[in-house]
Amino acid sequence: MADEIDAEAFEAMVDRLMDGGYCSLPDGGGRLADKLRGLAVRLEERSRGILVQSVGMSIHLNSTVTQALHTLRSIREMSQRMTTISASTEELVATVQAIARTSELAASNAHAVQSIADEGAHSTESVVETMRMIVATVTETAQRVGHLAEASNSIGASVKQIEQIARQTNILAMNATIEAARAGTAGKGFAVVATEVKNLANQTASATHDIRKRIDVLRGETDAIRDGMTKGADTVRAGEVVVMESVGKMRSVSQEIRDVTTLMQEISDHLGQQRQAAQVIATNLEEAAVRSASDTDAINAMIDTSSHASSSLVDLLADVAKVEMRNAVIHLAKSDHMIWRRRLAEMLAGRTNLNPNELADHHSCRLGKWYYAVQDQAITSHPAFSAMEQSHEKVHHLGIEAARLYQAGDFEGAVAAVSAIEEPSQEVQRRLDELAAAFS
Repeated sequence: MADEIDAEAFEAMVDRLMDGGYCSLPDGGGRLADKLRGLAVRLEERSRGILVQSVGMSIHLNSTVTQALHTLRSIREMSQRMTTISASTEELVATVQAIARTSELAASNAHAVQSIADEGAHSTESVVETMRMIVATVTETAQRVGHLAEASNSIGASVKQIEQIARQTNILAMNATIEAARAGTAGKGFAVVATEVKNLANQTASATHDIRKRIDVLRGETDAIRDGMTKGADTVRAGEVVVMESVGKMRSVSQEIRDVTTLMQEISDHLGQQRQAAQVIATNLEEAAVRSASDTDAINAMIDTSSHASSSLVDLLADVAKVEMRNAVIHLAKSDHMIWRRRLAEMLAGRTNLNPNELADHHSCRLGKWYYAVQDQAITSHPAFSAMEQSHEKVHHLGIEAARLYQAGDFEGAVAAVSAIEEPSQEVQRRLDELAAAFS
């Protein structure tokens, strides 16, 4: 019959179905062959549905792992920074304590210096009082010397009178001698007396002359003493002014020291507060470090679980991909794309090493092999197909560059390259979604 199929052809179609050849069953063969082809369509649709769901799960898991790896790297960086900050905080606490001790010691020394300055001011005031007493004594002595000079002047006046009397006496004695000579023998006795009076007058004149010399010398000395005392008093008064200025300066210094002492005490108090604050910060940092370690362990456990699930999905996708499905490569490429990004994130997190020389470029990956081998005009003429090439190439270029920078020790450069993948990667995913929607 025309609608029947022979056993050998039927067996071949069944074998083909069992091998997953859903899209390559031969035409013809009657109703039974049509049933087999209908079954193949159903199986292909079911397998494609499983593939799409599995790819979606793979994308989600790999995206989760990628985000977790970024978070893990951020936590590690934050932990390292917290460790650095903690060490710096400990050094700050030690420094603040040292400064506080120095400030307290300086305040104590300032108190001692202030006491010395106050004592110096009091002692200087005592010196001033003593100098004032010296000035008073010198002034009083100068006044007495002045009185002595006045007495010397009075004596000098008396001596002048004695000299005048002596001269008059000497003249009288000479006159008496002359008169005695005129009297002859009768005046001899009177002449003797006159001679004695004359001698006495000469002695008086000589004595008064000597007294005058002594008085002149005494007057010169008293004048010199009075001048010296006057100068000494002036000098002492000038010294008093200088000392009083010193007292004022010492009092100013004492006040400044008092102000500095107060300020240093305030600084010491503030440093004490800062020390307590720094210790609180250090304690919080230690607690944060403990929580960070706990979070790191939790994230690592989640990453391990997600990675294991992702690996299981990859195996599942590999099994599903063994059967014939329309545009299966488009869906699988989406999963491959996220696995590629996950591996780069694992590299940055220090969980794996990637050799840039062994990484596939945009020609040799699954998507690249399919892309440059497509012959279907409907696909190659689609706008999404041609728009995807540049972004796909950029993703691989940035990934290989990130691995190269990481291997060279340029961690920041590698991070920047991986971060730059985000935009072209989203573009590739968007174009793949457009193709999958157009040819589903």
